Amino acid sequence: MSISEEEEARRLAALLAGQPFQLLTYLSNQLAVIKTQAQQLIGLCGITITVTGFSGAHMIKAGLVPSLLMVLGIALILVAAVMCLRTLTETRWVTQDLDDALEKTARAVIVRRNRLAHRLNIAGRFVALGLGAYLGAVATAAVINAAT
Repeated sequence: MSISEEEEARRLAALLAGQPFQLLTYLSNQLAVIKTQAQQLIGLCGITITVTGFSGAHMIKAGLVPSLLMVLGIALILVAAVMCLRTLTETRWVTQDLDDALEKTARAVIVRRNRLAHRLNIAGRFVALGLGAYLGAVATAAVINAAT
């Protein structure tokens, strides 16, 4: 069961009433988790692109199908990397959303957190599809090379 952003903000503000610093810390930590996830996905993208530098020539020599799968995989990985970079570079501090009503502050940060998390979810799908295409390229190249 998912609750609305308004309800989540209301509950957090009520739970941490009289403890504004803890509320701000809690919200900041949630944004830090999003940034960490984006960094991890970028790392995975970087590894994939690096490996292509070593094995890409073998896939190209294997023929059209592995070459196309490799290019598709790398293109999808690059889309994911750009999405992750957008997440990392979209810096807005919790204090920029600070309002006298902490529930409004919490709601603004929760909306941003959800938007960034959604973007990372999509980026993760692009990474998975890109890795799948890349794996298809490696497998196809291996089969073709073994047959010759």
